Amino acid sequence: MVAAARLDAYPAAAATMTEAGDGWFGAVMAGKAARLAVAAWVTAVNGDESALASIADADAAHWLLNPVRKQWVIAPGPVVTEIVISELETAADPPELRVFWRFAGRQRAEPAPEPGAAAPPDLTDGEQAFVGLLTLKFTGSGGWPWRLTRGHVSTLDAHLGYTFVSRFETAEEYRLRSGTSAGDGVLVLTDTYLLDAGFFDHDVRWGSSARLEVSSDPAPTREQAEKLIWPAIWAETRRALGQGDWRPSLSSLHMTRLLGPPPTGDAG
Repeated sequence: MVAAARLDAYPAAAATMTEAGDGWFGAVMAGKAARLAVAAWVTAVNGDESALASIADADAAHWLLNPVRKQWVIAPGPVVTEIVISELETAADPPELRVFWRFAGRQRAEPAPEPGAAAPPDLTDGEQAFVGLLTLKFTGSGGWPWRLTRGHVSTLDAHLGYTFVSRFETAEEYRLRSGTSAGDGVLVLTDTYLLDAGFFDHDVRWGSSARLEVSSDPAPTREQAEKLIWPAIWAETRRALGQGDWRPSLSSLHMTRLLGPPPTGDAG
């Protein structure tokens, strides 16, 4: 699965690789190093830590498999969806390659809770999105001169700093929103989405919310929804605080696909 994941690079890293040509810092070899490191992590999560141990410092391997200050680990079977070379510093001593990857997976409590004990507070049932980051240093020795020296994984929510929920509107929510009664006919999903964001400016200890309805087919991605809501966040910030050097940050973003009556001619 790692071999099939999309491989990309941030612009500055891509420019450095292009300038490097065909050597260890070029796009082909740097990309190979990134895939190998992520593949070694996947293999370790699935139960065989030998490949990761062969390329990583012991501490780096440990923290990749055991998120710091967490009571959970990644369960076997993660699916890597994207690998990104975020930085390539050829002038550093030693040179460094930084890699970012996204994957879908599940959490597993570690250690397993005692019977009847509460689950860890940040453990979620079901599949969710995660992010991994690692650093490779160029040792210049051996057949494979990259050494994995740092790394960690986290939920995508923790990485981005806000929670994201995508769901469908319920019939009762539609009736409350539209002011209709319980027997007002068939409802269908529309291509309209309600974005509801919570945000906070820590400098002035002030928080608020912003809402926006958008039409989209297909549904906005998380990244698209975040871009769409920011103008509304800035408008609410300036309405409440006036013009200034404000720095609001998202704390939550809920995207609800709204219900509505069927189009004319589809109700029968």
